[in-house]
Amino acid sequence: MLSDTDTAAGKFEGEFTTYGNSMASAAKSAGTMAPGVAPKSGTPGPVAAALQEFADNTMKDLQFLPARAGKSISGAVKATEEYIDGDLKMAQDAQNDALSAPKLPPLGKDGGKDGKGDGK
Repeated sequence: MLSDTDTAAGKFEGEFTTYGNSMASAAKSAGTMAPGVAPKSGTPGPVAAALQEFADNTMKDLQFLPARAGKSISGAVKATEEYIDGDLKMAQDAQNDALSAPKLPPLGKDGGKDGKGDGK
């Protein structure tokens, strides 16, 4: 399961490249305010400017996604390892307890319980 998640998270870089290319294409295709006028190099229209502002303001959010995914995956791996180690420790403790000699209460004077000599 974690390897599938890691594989999916590894696709972020390609998705970001596609996102950037799509934003640039949309900005270029948006044109200018004047109908039928091609934008001059470096002179974006209002839609292109809005797209650029959107991209600038969402960059930190986009960078956060793979970082969050990576940290979540690492945390899940560590938690699973600790869980397994804990199970192994509990199993070892149980085995050690089973191997140790049983602790018996002292017998009464006549071999009975609580010194009554009744043998029970």
